[in-house]
Amino acid sequence: MKNRYIAAILAFFLGGLGVHKFYLGKWTGVIYLLFCWTYIPSIIALIEGILYLTKGEEAFNEKYNGINPATVEHETEDVGFTDRYIMTYDNTANSLKCPKCGHINEVGSNFCEKCGQKL
Repeated sequence: MKNRYIAAILAFFLGGLGVHKFYLGKWTGVIYLLFCWTYIPSIIALIEGILYLTKGEEAFNEKYNGINPATVEHETEDVGFTDRYIMTYDNTANSLKCPKCGHINEVGSNFCEKCGQKL
């Protein structure tokens, strides 16, 4: 799962080489490499780094991680402060989505790879 803070740091420091695009899984990092000598990719990367930081967590996850915030459902119980999460399956990829963080795990996993939530 891609983190927007890491993407922003990569855009600020190594954005002229397109490292942030490769981190996000975009092929456009090659264009940054081809034109890195013009400093134009560095300027664009600086702007993109600011956009990554100003973009909300849900919007970033929806765009770069493929997590739709509307599909992560949970119900709260009236007793105490505990939450009971509803399991959601992604039938298209034959995988299991974590109810807590939305990370897509392999079928048969007992715990989420990202947050450790029991599945």
